[in-house]
Amino acid sequence: MKCCPHCFADTFLNSRIENMSNEKGQCSYCEAKNVTLIEPEALTDYFEALLDIYTKDISGKPLNALIQDDWATFAAIEGTVQQSLLKAIMRISKTTDFKYSPKHKRNESIIAQWHSFTEELKFKNRFIPYGAPPKDLFVQFGELLGVIYPKLSQKFFRARINEEGRKFKIKDLHKPPANEVLNGRANPIGIPYLYVASTPKTAIAELRGHKGEFVSVLEFEIRAMIELFDLRHPRQTISPFERIDNLEFIYKHMPYLELLGHELSKPVIPKKANLEYLASQYLCELIKQMGYHGIIYKSSIDTGNNYVIFNDQRLKAGKICEYKISEMRVETILIA
Repeated sequence: MKCCPHCFADTFLNSRIENMSNEKGQCSYCEAKNVTLIEPEALTDYFEALLDIYTKDISGKPLNALIQDDWATFAAIEGTVQQSLLKAIMRISKTTDFKYSPKHKRNESIIAQWHSFTEELKFKNRFIPYGAPPKDLFVQFGELLGVIYPKLSQKFFRARINEEGRKFKIKDLHKPPANEVLNGRANPIGIPYLYVASTPKTAIAELRGHKGEFVSVLEFEIRAMIELFDLRHPRQTISPFERIDNLEFIYKHMPYLELLGHELSKPVIPKKANLEYLASQYLCELIKQMGYHGIIYKSSIDTGNNYVIFNDQRLKAGKICEYKISEMRVETILIA
């Protein structure tokens, strides 16, 4: 039986498998057709390093479930198939018959420190806080989450609602002047950043407009290489197979990385925004001081991605397209 890149959600494993073989066919595990095939044992060395951070524990979880929870390693294949594939990779038939637990504990104190820090920013000390998180941690995170986009490799989109039938010019769709900019998710008042999205649909959704309104959307291309700090899906972005020398550190701090990503993407009620944005503004300022050109984070209202660009001189404005909002959807959850 042979596996393929589609068995895994880990991009590092995907690329390694593609480079290991020229054989094509149907995968024995995920049943994908006309894909690169390899013997599962070819991945043994990668998984041995990962399995070293777990230990047998009768009150633990099946190994495949633990790996999936911690690293989102497997693609959309069911648990029994994951177990079968993992057994084949490790070449020991009973490897996944045991239950396991992690050898290391998550760093809960750094999460508690962040929550305490955000409260301090809001209600105690704004400009010289005592409880700021250690900056050296962010330097190490940068090695894990920095993403480089070469020139012309990506397009971004910025939208504005056309009030009273007005159509915008290109200069109107850049970031606002410093003396006009208000508090934003990433920027403090008076410090403008450029907010863009991965698609026109996401850019328009972020406006929270109304049905029937007209919207102008400006397309941007990358003029010069940019390096962005990616806080969308740390559990999926960071491959444990690529970072085997740093696995303990990554495992301990993964919940903290996810917390920081949530800080940027969480929905915020407008009347509470001035206070709720303080923590994400601090986070963006810290990342900017580290030398990054911007941040990637998940949209809270659409399936696309949002970007904050600190220096929009690295982007080149393109064409403007006009849209009409044809439908708005509201979904609710009964809570009482």
